[in-house]
Amino acid sequence: MNRPGSFLVALSMVAIAASVAVLAFTLGGLDAGTAAAAGCALLLALVIGHLGAQLTADRAATDRRLEALTRATGDLARDLGDIAERMDRVEVLAEEKAREASEPLGEEIRELGVLVKQFAETLQVHEAAIIAAGSPQMETYAQPVMAAPPPPPPVQPPVSKVAPPPPPPVQVLQRQAGALRRGAEARMSSPDLPEALAGLGRADAITILDEAITSKRYELFLQPIVTLPQRKVRFYQASVRLRTADGRVLLPEDYRALAEDSGLMPGLDTEVLGRCVQIVRRLTARNRDVGLVCDLSGSSLTDAAFATDLIASLEASRAIAGSLMLGFSQQTLRDMSALDVETLRALADKGFRFAMDGVRDLGIEPRDVAEKGIRLIKVPAPLMIARAADTGASIHVADLAGLFTRYGMDLVVEDVESESVVVDLLDYEVKFAQGALFSPPRPVRAEVMAAAEPAGLQPAPAPATAPRQRTEPRVDPRSPAAAAAAPQTLGAAVLAQGAVTREPRRPGSSGLRALIRDRS
Repeated sequence: MNRPGSFLVALSMVAIAASVAVLAFTLGGLDAGTAAAAGCALLLALVIGHLGAQLTADRAATDRRLEALTRATGDLARDLGDIAERMDRVEVLAEEKAREASEPLGEEIRELGVLVKQFAETLQVHEAAIIAAGSPQMETYAQPVMAAPPPPPPVQPPVSKVAPPPPPPVQVLQRQAGALRRGAEARMSSPDLPEALAGLGRADAITILDEAITSKRYELFLQPIVTLPQRKVRFYQASVRLRTADGRVLLPEDYRALAEDSGLMPGLDTEVLGRCVQIVRRLTARNRDVGLVCDLSGSSLTDAAFATDLIASLEASRAIAGSLMLGFSQQTLRDMSALDVETLRALADKGFRFAMDGVRDLGIEPRDVAEKGIRLIKVPAPLMIARAADTGASIHVADLAGLFTRYGMDLVVEDVESESVVVDLLDYEVKFAQGALFSPPRPVRAEVMAAAEPAGLQPAPAPATAPRQRTEPRVDPRSPAAAAAAPQTLGAAVLAQGAVTREPRRPGSSGLRALIRDRS
């Protein structure tokens, strides 16, 4: 209450109390003290009554204000909820519009990347051709390929103004590009041939491998990858064994390094991948929970023609993307260039995933590996049960399975040969294993391999003018002579170091895309 009103009420109370006291003294016959006490008592009662009424009014006003504030708060909360919903819708719409706007740009950027890669490869090949045109070693290397007359005797011929021979063909330049890519590593050492090829020269061994691949004398073996402890088949690991003309069987560890150095792996990987696609289709027709791991060579991925056909061909096989894994070695993944990583990302965008095998140490960064699309990491059993100092891992091997799982990857332990190793793996919470204990590699049945061939297609004979077998002398890329003869890359050609030039496709030629399409 305002101050003037309070004074008026107090004055009224005093006047009423005084009036009552005077009336009690004059009319009631009470003495002065009793009349004064009666007036004071009445004044006190009036004050108490007024205060009670005032407090009740204040409490009612406060309640009304609290109710109004509660309603306002509820309205504000509803408004904030509406605003949040609108913001969510705006964010979703913005993301969709940004994605729609960026997808065409991404496609154009990828196309530009392919064009830049092709340009760099072409530049490197021309550069190698220019250097080779003035190199005597390249001339002697190219003359048998061009079916030129045999070289003259070692007697020094007289100097004559004869035009130099034409530059070597694209096939020779492709192998020179491969020698450039392997550069320093090839010059460091010259390892001995495997035991299966012991007693042969390097050029003879390469010729044997080339002839076996060209004649398609290879066998596809499958080894199951089982779950632990149920031992139920979850994947199959595909491996290829070559058979020479004299009947010798070459395991992957016998021929792979030599075939990669000589540039033979793209052709073999093309054939094997086509058969793996056909096998996956047969497997998924019976059980969609079973997948296949198909190993590819790092040298094949750096081949421009192979990489381009790989993306285009697997685009038509996206239905089996969840059941087909492409395997690469640990060293290949570490040595991948930015263009190779983009190839993996293009395949990952189509739903394909990858596996890492050939693990030599456990110094694996799971984040980097997972970003490349790796979903399966295969570690040898001896490395898993080795001493901690020998593994190269930053954590205990018992924690590897859980670490990989957090990044969406599964750990597979291979080369398991005893039950005691299985007990250790169960203690490490490993979920997948592979080895002779469960099943050795078994060859694919003949009817399956026959079904993988295109219907009605017979092996085409080699053209008479260009025989398939290689007649030119091969230069060991690891030899000092090759190191001295290898041209150095200049300028923008460094972008395509190690790439292989794409050859123009002839009518009727069958690349990886046509092979997979025919077998599908």
